[in-house]
Amino acid sequence: MTKHIFDPVAYEKRIRSIASFIKSRLPDYFVPQFALTLGSGLGQVAENITSVCKPIPYAQIPDFIETTVPGHAGNFIAGTISGIPIIGLQGRKHLYEMGMQPNPVMALREVTLPVQIVRALGAHTYVATNAAGGLNSLFQKGDLMIIRSHMGLFYPNALQGPPVMGSQQFVPQNREYNESMRKLLLEVARQTKHTKHVYQGVYAAVPGSSFETSAECQALRMLGVDAVGMSTVPEVMVATSLGMETVGISLITNVIAPDGVNATSHEEVMDSLNEQEANNRIAQIITDFFSLYKNRK
Repeated sequence: MTKHIFDPVAYEKRIRSIASFIKSRLPDYFVPQFALTLGSGLGQVAENITSVCKPIPYAQIPDFIETTVPGHAGNFIAGTISGIPIIGLQGRKHLYEMGMQPNPVMALREVTLPVQIVRALGAHTYVATNAAGGLNSLFQKGDLMIIRSHMGLFYPNALQGPPVMGSQQFVPQNREYNESMRKLLLEVARQTKHTKHVYQGVYAAVPGSSFETSAECQALRMLGVDAVGMSTVPEVMVATSLGMETVGISLITNVIAPDGVNATSHEEVMDSLNEQEANNRIAQIITDFFSLYKNRK
């Protein structure tokens, strides 16, 4: 079989092999309930994870992905928050890093490989965080948007190709972004007095790696999009197809002008992510979310 055609048997073998390697590094008692992907610059949230073993750099995991974008440290962290066992993925691989080579199906299988791994390790809930540009006129830099729904029309579909590891095809999209967990996040925002900085909205994913033109931003606004980024949608779709519950949070790093001008840069985005107030906000809300989740169970 040509190496340019997706091989589901080889892919499943790879998933099991990587999961087995990671499991060998974890305490025997540790079975994760949640997986938490930390997007651009959001790796600081990992400091709130009480580790059960040393972080495992992606580069040390045989046949795993490696991150190449600044702000994505590339570490696999196992531990607990509020006593809940979680896996923290400190950084992600983006589609634009793959260049859709050798084809979109294989590129997206690579991008979503970590979701397959955490599911194989036992995680039943997937939490995605990302950095995003704000389209909603109410947003300010440093605000958080709980993702209510997404628009992935600009991306190749992450579920194309043969299903693997028991994933479903023709997955209803209304099962994404669990409503009860969104309500818990809003409750945390109220309790921590961050309500004026926390919203719900629609996230659109574009392939990148360029930022959007003014015409594209205006079109996205007309379509009802509140924030735009370059990730998350493929991961959430695959997690849902594997039977996981999902929830997502965007940190607004820049606000796009009313005329659609998105005059930002990766450096500006990273500067926003380094602002202590925004970092403290998302770290507190995510940490308190797990505490509230545990108490409500």
